[in-house]
Amino acid sequence: MIEPFYQDESVTLYNTDAATMLAELADNTGVVITDPPYDARTHSGARSTNRRREDGISEFPPIDHAELMRILAECGRVSGRWVVANLAYSAAFELEKQPPEGLRMMRIGVWVKTNTTPQLTGDRPAQGWEAIAYMHPKGRARWNGGGKHGNFVSATARVTAHPTEKPEGMVRQFVEWFTDPGDVVVDPFAGSGTTLVAARDMGRRAIGCEVDPKYCQMIVERLSQQVIPI
Repeated sequence: MIEPFYQDESVTLYNTDAATMLAELADNTGVVITDPPYDARTHSGARSTNRRREDGISEFPPIDHAELMRILAECGRVSGRWVVANLAYSAAFELEKQPPEGLRMMRIGVWVKTNTTPQLTGDRPAQGWEAIAYMHPKGRARWNGGGKHGNFVSATARVTAHPTEKPEGMVRQFVEWFTDPGDVVVDPFAGSGTTLVAARDMGRRAIGCEVDPKYCQMIVERLSQQVIPI
């Protein structure tokens, strides 16, 4: 049993990798909302090497497609319901053709980034969007969004030092759509902690892990700065 890096009445955070934490969680623990490090260039501003930044935080290596498939299959087991993942468009389309074991692709959404990084080479349009994979096991699916689409248009977030932080407004919408108050939200790639903060502030419990201890500490500090609405 792994020991929590941080725990309170709403949030449990582990300093470990996704596979290790997921293996510890029972079936149907909670809905998974996550952002896997699917692509080094997407996640590191077109940098292709894994090195330590000047602030001492590691630039995380991407996971390959086979590992992504294994982890998302585990996410499906742990969720038993929805698995929502921000992904590179190429990864999302591959998952649509061959979903992870136990899951089916319900829809691919789009996040259009209004402040995307320009194409440095200047020889083609910049890649100004990311895919959102909405996956669910076989059987009846239910969500709170009615007939709405699952697309977003917003700027990238700049609340923390994490290079791939997602907008809290988008993540809060995921929490609202796919969970109910009192549910558990699981994020095996916690990163900057946006999912954990959003889940807690919306009356859900949250379980997450982050492999870099410096990001774990950043998440704890962020949690302490947030005020839970009464």
